[in-house]
Parts: sequence; C-alpha cells; structure tokens
Amino acid sequence: MCGRYVIMDDGDIEEIYKILQNISMRYSETGASAKTGEIFPTDNAPVLSVNEGKPTLSLMKWGFPKWNSKGVIINAKAETVAGKKVFAKAITQRRCVIPSTGFYEWGRVGDDGKSKVKYQFNTPDSPMLYMAGVYTDERFVILTRSANESIRTIHDRMPVILYKHELVSWLTDYQFADFAMKRDSMKLVRTTAQEK
Repeated sequence: MCGRYVIMDDGDIEEIYKILQNISMRYSETGASAKTGEIFPTDNAPVLSVNEGKPTLSLMKWGFPKWNSKGVIINAKAETVAGKKVFAKAITQRRCVIPSTGFYEWGRVGDDGKSKVKYQFNTPDSPMLYMAGVYTDERFVILTRSANESIRTIHDRMPVILYKHELVSWLTDYQFADFAMKRDSMKLVRTTAQEK
C-alpha cells in the first residue's frame, strides 16, 4: 500500500478540476501534463509543496529511485520515516500533499482465494482525498501507516490522510506533521469494486 491511486477528470469535482487547470497553465510552455485516471508509480502527478514560502502545485514523478537496484520506492512508513537516511531530510524539510479522488487496494475473494477484487477507498464526506508525502528532486513518495478498521480486512497499510484544513499545517509545521502521522486515521468508505 499504496500502489495505485486515482484522479478522476470528469469535470464534476471542482477542486480537482482547478488543480488540473493550474498545472496545465503552469506547464503550458513545456508541454508537460498531469496523468489522470489511475495513477501508477513513475507517473507525473500534481503535488502540493512549499515554494518560496507559499503552497504551490507542481508536477512530480511518483517514486524515489532505488540506490541498489532497479525500480522505485513509492511508499514510506510513517512509523520509521524519520530514521531512514533516504527520507530523514525530506520528512523535516520537504513534506508534500498528494491530491486524489481515492486510492486502490486489492483483496482476495472466492473459496480458493485466488480471485482478486480491486477496491477504491474514499473519504465519506468529500470526493477529494489528500495523502501525506515527502519529496526530493521532483519525485515524491506517499506516507503509509497501519490500517484502521475501515480497510484492515483488505490490507494492513493505508495512506496517511489529511483533512483539507490541515494541508498548510502539514507542509509548514513539523510538530503538526509528527502528530498527523501518529493519530488515528479517518474512516474510509469502499466505493467501487472490480473483479480481476
């Protein structure tokens, strides 16, 4: 967890529409664009971070390069992030917020447990879901924590989720960030399912 998330670009969610418009205008000269729909590791996605003292949307690639093998690191455990060399500076100085319209997890179903179901998780009272992360060199990872009861039967980890009114505090206040990583997470709702 979290190996996929989603940015629905259907125009019905005003907040995500504004985020994508902001990114489109900011990167119009370069031709870079944000991936929408299902977001995979190494995709470019909108990320909120602090630039010159104020929250700013940027395009960043999902995943830190692994130093000793191919592939990328896409998650960091909130419980140990401060003690890991690759993340220690980022958690104190380069926190970010990853806006989304939900994240995916896969559960096993059927008598043999071999069939998989893809579930989408969202907050119960908003189409937006904000995940806490850290970044470096225009790359980000999503912070995860132990799952609460709303997801535990599907997976033992979940993203560190922020309320909208907490975004600036997460970006600018390390004491708040430390609190947010340790507190009980909000309950989520499972909104869609697909069999594989």
